Amino acid sequence: MTAHAAAHHPPYEDLQRFGLRLFIASEAFLFGVMFAARFYLLGFEKAEAVNVVLGLVLTVLLLAATWSSHRAVAAAEAGDRGAMQAQLLLTMALGVGFLALVVVEWGAGFTEFPISTPYGSMFYLITGTHSLHLLIGLFVLASLFLQERRGALTEDKLWKLRGGVTYWQFVDVVWLFVFVILYVL
Repeated sequence: MTAHAAAHHPPYEDLQRFGLRLFIASEAFLFGVMFAARFYLLGFEKAEAVNVVLGLVLTVLLLAATWSSHRAVAAAEAGDRGAMQAQLLLTMALGVGFLALVVVEWGAGFTEFPISTPYGSMFYLITGTHSLHLLIGLFVLASLFLQERRGALTEDKLWKLRGGVTYWQFVDVVWLFVFVILYVL
């Protein structure tokens, strides 16, 4: 490996990538088991009171957050630290908006499909687990933002940003399955 290649490929990056992929695979299995349990317990039964429009708004928020997180990485790779910070802030704001709307949805849902019902228990289990993962993603992005503000997120440490954004985008993609499985089917 040349000195130039070594400068752009930090030590252990391949191992870090493998670890992240393994972690994401384990998380995918977790959600897969919950999705399978939903169909095992309920078939294609759905509560009529599920707010599909709100679910669609939640989906749009996370798709926008995926795009802004992608733009944060692109800005960092281009050396535009200001744009990276702005895109991370936008991503976090969209994530907070998503969580706020989930709280609104749960408030309405508790009366329409209580947690004591089979559909309610699966709905709150899946959306709650997803929201927890999204909250963790917010903490990861906030940590990256603060590291960038301190100047600690240097070019040779951009793997942290790529890894954090990869996790964030995984959680966003999981929501697409949640939306289809809980709101559409």
